[in-house]
Amino acid sequence: MKTEQDMLLTQLDRYWECFNCGRVINDPNLAKVLETTGTGWGLGVLCPKCGGTASKSKFPDKRFRPLFEMMIKCYQTERAILVLILAQTAFEGMFDDFLRRLLRGMNCPEDVELAITYTLNSFNAKTRFIKSLTGKKIAKIIEDVGFKDIMRQFETIRTKRNSFLHTAGEKDLTLDDIKEALKFACATVDLYAALFSEYREWRPLVEPDENHPF
Repeated sequence: MKTEQDMLLTQLDRYWECFNCGRVINDPNLAKVLETTGTGWGLGVLCPKCGGTASKSKFPDKRFRPLFEMMIKCYQTERAILVLILAQTAFEGMFDDFLRRLLRGMNCPEDVELAITYTLNSFNAKTRFIKSLTGKKIAKIIEDVGFKDIMRQFETIRTKRNSFLHTAGEKDLTLDDIKEALKFACATVDLYAALFSEYREWRPLVEPDENHPF
């Protein structure tokens, strides 16, 4: 029977991203050997969705993989608070990446994209901004790709982390808390694989007005 640690390790070799169509593909066989496949990083290998042969990247990419790998090390030493902090950080970091991808998909200028992401310095502000872009609350966006319960899990992780930090460790975290955080981390990878694939299409930041005089 796989442990939570084993499941998270499996997640890190499950997905790859096609740079041609932007989809995240569930293909462990290729993900495990991606660096040496084709002429390197899957270059020349057909994407099963778009047929493109562009290079590919492991998913999550190199910016986020260390967070998940560190979670496993902290799990092994039962450093519960660090596992919770890393799980929350990975979720919020990939959420930021989702926001940037939405803006990039709308052909948003890079300097404007950076200004927006730096200005939105709280998670709730980012969720409100995403609603203004998509017309949907983040809970609905996430539910639509099959992850109805993950925001509740996120709030649980955040609450337990804050409670531990604000009480100077008086409220102990348990092994079950660590396991739940690792399960949440596994779900985080699946969630963003689905979101990045679903919201890969380009659309303008401002919809054209056919009746505009100019």
